[in-house]
Amino acid sequence: MNNAEKIKAALNRIEESLATINTNEDWLKFLKFQSLFYRYSYGNTILIFLQNPEASYVMGYKSWNKLGRYVRKGSKGLAILAPCIKKVEVFKEPENKIEYHDQEGEKETKKVLSGFRIAYVYDIADTDGSDEMLPVLVKGLSGNGDTEKEIYDRLYSVLSKEFTIQEVSGTASKGSYNLESRIISIRSDLEYLQRIKTLLHETAHAYDFEMNPEEDIPRNRRELVAESVAYVVSMRLGLDTTSYTMSYLQSWLKTKEELKTIADTVQKVSYRIINMLAESNDSAFSNLKESED
Repeated sequence: MNNAEKIKAALNRIEESLATINTNEDWLKFLKFQSLFYRYSYGNTILIFLQNPEASYVMGYKSWNKLGRYVRKGSKGLAILAPCIKKVEVFKEPENKIEYHDQEGEKETKKVLSGFRIAYVYDIADTDGSDEMLPVLVKGLSGNGDTEKEIYDRLYSVLSKEFTIQEVSGTASKGSYNLESRIISIRSDLEYLQRIKTLLHETAHAYDFEMNPEEDIPRNRRELVAESVAYVVSMRLGLDTTSYTMSYLQSWLKTKEELKTIADTVQKVSYRIINMLAESNDSAFSNLKESED
């Protein structure tokens, strides 16, 4: 099988796997796996899952070497689709598009996607070596005690640099996001675990609308995206919101086809939030960052 045939086969597997998502349970199972591989596209996440559903942390051969670990001889790599990027020259759009002038056109260099190639990554279970440089994920958070309060306070502090966040009382909804003012509101009487989930949900709304401003996107899809993203990021932080998220998705889901429609957006918004936390100056989140392959 040549490279083109391998790429076509991989794309077919992605499409076939999306078709098997029939229930909320299937979707949450996929999101839970997605939380482990937040920087990979939803398609590559599916490919990794199909080849090794027990995978927990994957990297390319050279990336493992940089961390002082080595892929064991005979280990089978997991095939993913890697983008092929090339540089092209395009005409630079003028700042003032109303006026036209007699002048030579300016060009700028842009990077564009020219196709895909097959690349291979390896799960940590197929490697040996030092654990010293491995990222350590935040795990095992549960309940509603001091730990949850600390996580909420830290999230509040980081996200407040992007948005105005206010705690309010006397409202029926747990939270809201105002498109015009970009203000996120969180109900002040909620337990901290719920506040964390709600803050992530509303942040997801903000980025979803920023990335997809089209007015014809149905509200239920916006809600499915926001709750799915909140679930992915919560899982990444070690917080399990399954029971709440399950009922929330059920209340907004109309057809299973909608889950396929939002999969790419969920991955991109989740990545943006997790990466922002990892890049923040807060040491509690710096260990979320993964090395690039």
